[in-house]
Amino acid sequence: MEKKDIKFIIIFIFVVGISFIYLFQATYAKYRKQITSEVNANVASWNIKINDEAIANKKKLANSITPIFDENEYVKANTLAPGVTGHFDINIDSSNVDVDFTYEITASLAEDTDLKDFKITGYELNDSGTINKYDSGVTGDLVKNTKNTKIRFYVAWIDDDTNEMNNSEDTTYAVNHNNVIYNLTIKFTQKK
Repeated sequence: MEKKDIKFIIIFIFVVGISFIYLFQATYAKYRKQITSEVNANVASWNIKINDEAIANKKKLANSITPIFDENEYVKANTLAPGVTGHFDINIDSSNVDVDFTYEITASLAEDTDLKDFKITGYELNDSGTINKYDSGVTGDLVKNTKNTKIRFYVAWIDDDTNEMNNSEDTTYAVNHNNVIYNLTIKFTQKK
């Protein structure tokens, strides 16, 4: 036999062997199939509103929070003067928030506001009728998708034995200023 014939026989045996192995495997093998897919998970919504204003991508609310001052026999309604009391509300709408979270609210007089006798005296949660003493802030937990949480802060221009300013300082402040600014910081943190 020639070398050519030997090579042909070897190649023929190799091809037949491979074919036999393939046929044997296809006939007696387990069923196999491979497919692909993707995992598609929705990200939790984090759309908090304060007093009907969405806070997403903001560092400061566009609308100021305006307090309501009580009328008395000496002072007309919504006028700030020594001895006047009032309140302002923070409404937290977390109906589009899919995670439980905590809130922290702190308030301080603006640096250029030196009316030391204007203070937050207390706060009330959701019209509960219970007024809590305000020390340095308000914290609480909110459950996901809570429609409305109302926090009412009570304020007063203290004019009694506990006040820091005397009548002359009260008058000087009123003559030189037409408003009082409180800075509120509201922080939301997802619970883990």
